[in-house]
Amino acid sequence: MDPDSRISEDGSPLVNRPVPADWLALRREADHRAREKSAHLLDRLQRHLRASGADSVHIIDVGAGTGSNQAWLATRLGLNQHWTLLDHDAGLIGVAEMLSLSTPQVSTDRQVGAIEDLPALLESLKPASSSREHGPEGRPVLVTCAALLDLLTAAEAEILVEAVASAGETWQAAGLFSLTVTGAVQISPQDPEDGLISEAFDAHQRRGGILGPDAAGAVAALFAGRGMSVTVQETDWELSSDHSDLTHRYLIDRAAVAVEQDPALEQTAEAWVERRLHQLAQHQLLVRVGHTDMLVLPGPS
Repeated sequence: MDPDSRISEDGSPLVNRPVPADWLALRREADHRAREKSAHLLDRLQRHLRASGADSVHIIDVGAGTGSNQAWLATRLGLNQHWTLLDHDAGLIGVAEMLSLSTPQVSTDRQVGAIEDLPALLESLKPASSSREHGPEGRPVLVTCAALLDLLTAAEAEILVEAVASAGETWQAAGLFSLTVTGAVQISPQDPEDGLISEAFDAHQRRGGILGPDAAGAVAALFAGRGMSVTVQETDWELSSDHSDLTHRYLIDRAAVAVEQDPALEQTAEAWVERRLHQLAQHQLLVRVGHTDMLVLPGPS
């Protein structure tokens, strides 16, 4: 079966969407800079992980890509860590950095798989005699992802939430889900065609049942419905001519996506991009792209 056309039990598509490696590399600096705003979430996460008395944690990075999430998070947790990098694209995780080569506290393995493989992976980690304090081999468990939730369908989000919530009930597993797009984009100075571009872009992000800009709210509600504590922090990109390569790519891609959604916008989008790139070259452009980080812990908020 084509891996891009698998169907869940309720008939919803479980879609593996390819992400270009060059885009992941280009956005890494902006991602890491934005995530510095979520330091208080890491403080809470560390307290939770250390509460079990264990000195190590097993981390499953869903949609790990080229390893950017691990590169940012591993050096900030302060515990011994074993990472499982899970991604449907063997090519992407094939080039993921192996931090164990330079960081003795971190060991890593790669697995090719998608969201629907997460429940079985978590099940395989359960100790023979589970407790609410310890996960596999006496270690707490963290499920994490970055820039993924907005790419999921509702069915995929339910699989993720159910897997993490069930593991939270069994042995206090936690979740940290970073850099979810919110759809809030502010470009200064304003342009008369901003609204048309944004409307088409957001519609494209919801194509085929993908959650897109609705993802953060939908996933938070699902976790809260399972009785878990949910804390959300804004981690917006802030782009300008100081980040010209990423800003240039973002503007061009934003216009292209709008046209893909509504071909009638082609001339409008071309003119919009031309104006925006001129402003960027003149150091007159500021772009704020809404993202959120979400920490999920066992127990109510």
